[in-house]
Amino acid sequence: MAGYSREFLIDAFVSRYEVLGNTIAGVQKALAEQLYDEVGKDKFRVYASLDADALKEFKSATGRKG
Repeated sequence: MAGYSREFLIDAFVSRYEVLGNTIAGVQKALAEQLYDEVGKDKFRVYASLDADALKEFKSATGRKG
């Protein structure tokens, strides 16, 4: 597994909700940060459904490396 940063994983998760508006995305980001801190990187990826395909899609859409 690649060494994705906390911020990268949270941004990948929140990016799904940006189409709903900044308020929703902001709330989701706060909740995602709290969840990540509580459960850690590996469980966060499972709970947020951030499998390899989802991360690849996020990387291609944003040009970010991780």
